[in-house]
Amino acid sequence: MVGGSGPRLRTSAAPEEQEAEILAAARREFTEIGVRRASMDAVARAAGVSRSTLYRRFPNKDALLAAVGQGMAAETMERLGEVVRGLSPGDAVVEAFVECARMVADDQLIRRLLLDEPDLTDVLVSRSPRGAGEFLEASSLAVASTLRRTGATMSDDDLALVSEHFVRIALSLTQVRTRLLDVADLDSIRVYAARFLAPMVS
Repeated sequence: MVGGSGPRLRTSAAPEEQEAEILAAARREFTEIGVRRASMDAVARAAGVSRSTLYRRFPNKDALLAAVGQGMAAETMERLGEVVRGLSPGDAVVEAFVECARMVADDQLIRRLLLDEPDLTDVLVSRSPRGAGEFLEASSLAVASTLRRTGATMSDDDLALVSEHFVRIALSLTQVRTRLLDVADLDSIRVYAARFLAPMVS
């Protein structure tokens, strides 16, 4: 659990700096002990802010989790953009899926949210500034934009629909493991993506 020995900010710290410290402390707290057991007071202490400052920016734990999740989503899209750079659309689909599986395996907080506390995924969606449908649409548009940059030539409507399929499939694969396809087996993920997903993009 995050203790009281975290960084102490000056009272003159800029709001942006305080918010960055809060989000970093929250991410550590959520990672180490899980979201349900996480303490807002512990986050405030670790971030070096008062409880009133924390609650003024994030009125409850759900709002704090949503903000952490939005940061993670931005990092994920940036990471995937690097992975697919210079690849063909089909190869980009394969490598993006493999990278997503790798992130689930490597990032303890992602594993907690998707595997250990999957019901909290709804919080990441519903507490964001967008609604659930808009969140899915925004994620799908980001995927479509990435695939278009790799050279996809299919119509905008078809690319948008395929990209939404990919987002839905990725979420499902991370949350439900079976003997036929285990997200922890990167070789199997690569074969699956190359065989069934890459042909969907042209």
